[in-house]
Amino acid sequence: MQPTVSIIIPSFNRALLIGETLDSIIAQSYPYWECIVIDDDSTDNSEAVVKSYCKKDSRIHYFKRPLSKPKGANACRNYGLELSNGKYINWIDSDDIMHRDKLKLQIALLEEDTNYFFSVCQSMVFLKAKENKIGLKSQHIISENPFEDFITKKIIIPIQAPVFRRSFILDHKFSFDESLKASQEWDLFSRILFYTRKYKTIEQPLDYIRQHGESISGERGKHQNWYYYLARYKIYNLYKAELSPECTNYFKRYFLLMFKLLLRQKAIEYAFKVWRMSLVVDRGYSIKQHTNMILALISFALFGKGDRFLTKVHRWNLHKDSFSLDL
Repeated sequence: MQPTVSIIIPSFNRALLIGETLDSIIAQSYPYWECIVIDDDSTDNSEAVVKSYCKKDSRIHYFKRPLSKPKGANACRNYGLELSNGKYINWIDSDDIMHRDKLKLQIALLEEDTNYFFSVCQSMVFLKAKENKIGLKSQHIISENPFEDFITKKIIIPIQAPVFRRSFILDHKFSFDESLKASQEWDLFSRILFYTRKYKTIEQPLDYIRQHGESISGERGKHQNWYYYLARYKIYNLYKAELSPECTNYFKRYFLLMFKLLLRQKAIEYAFKVWRMSLVVDRGYSIKQHTNMILALISFALFGKGDRFLTKVHRWNLHKDSFSLDL
């Protein structure tokens, strides 16, 4: 029996785009796959589109997220894993595209050496059409210390890039955190890379990530930034005893800049939570800086502004906001 791979796709209102994703899967040079599409309660005609592909190719399967599971891509990805039968797992998004040799090349690496738990390829970002390439998602995917380099954005591994051994994911109970509404992939890969440095790489773009171009602002941006923070707060507290000084400093700078960003977005409640959870307990700040944080909270809450207090708070040698959040 040839090894099989389960391709798991969460989908919400992607009727106009998911066909291109499924076409790229049908075109795979490696034929031993199943594709599991989990619909997250779409309101467009996604169901009809996907079911038309199910009729075209029996390897494609359509399911709806059970009502007992929370809405969101995380629950869909976890449910897809429960339904999967393959020896390997490849999660992808419903608007992205696979190179025709992605499965063949990445699975070959894992078949050659069973000591490795997953393989990672390069990822190309494109705008609207695959031919309109913007550039690689990450210049580097190889690292001597992949956990900390992933944390600090020296390497980036998007959800589409890895092909995992399914046994590795199940045996170690890796899953997407269904309480996170953003940064869930970062959270999962952080936990995986803390556990192991062993992965194979292909320095060739084998998946294409669609960039939609819209900015995330307003209420949606505030909520998303809050979940970015929560993911990092979680990972920091899980592994802080094992972190290098450089990585510890990265997290603490991140927490401060997220506090500032949320205040400037007028997300006072979220900013207060960041302050209470991460900044009050940090002895790296002077009493004066702590005072300025409190004054900034009060000023933004009452008047909608307070940068004159925020600019006086910094936790590292480089003053002000020269450190990028790089979300």
